[in-house]
Amino acid sequence: MPFSRQGYLWSRVTFSLSVLSLSIASLTDRAIARPAPVFVPYLSQIQRAIPPNAEMRLPAQILLGGPGGLNPDLLLVKVLPTTAPPRLTVSLFTCGERTTSCLIGSFAAQPIASSTAQRELRRHQATATSITLTDQVRGYLIDGLRQNPTSDISSLMWQQDDIVYTISFPASERQNILYMARQMAVASPLKPLQTP
Repeated sequence: MPFSRQGYLWSRVTFSLSVLSLSIASLTDRAIARPAPVFVPYLSQIQRAIPPNAEMRLPAQILLGGPGGLNPDLLLVKVLPTTAPPRLTVSLFTCGERTTSCLIGSFAAQPIASSTAQRELRRHQATATSITLTDQVRGYLIDGLRQNPTSDISSLMWQQDDIVYTISFPASERQNILYMARQMAVASPLKPLQTP
């Protein structure tokens, strides 16, 4: 049976709509991406610890090293809120003692109204490499290996929705810091839970 011109056009329209649907679904998934599985058991604790008038973004994946590196699902999470200045830090550890020797990295959020947040953001803007995280968001990476003296830790900081975010990880994880920051910048933020 010969393939008609009308059948050909209809198949092209159907194919185009399928591609468009997949593209929209991909964008939607990115916009509502859930935090990485390692954070899921701690989500209510994290949300209760978010400072007033603030929010927290977390990456959808924890990226560490290359093949044979740490399994991010086995890391331990510690939620560290402070009130002066208002800040939430979510840290990842390899051991139950959760000491600095076991610290892998951390994610922090604090309102831009905090003078500490403003000072740190200005320091990053003045001395760091500017990185595009989204069309509207620029981050500032201080590469620990390029500091004088060198540091084992790199940090990336940016402002988004009146919140200053910071990622701190070993300097050897530079590319993964960038990937996780981009994930955070497009993620839906976690809002504070009201405490009873």
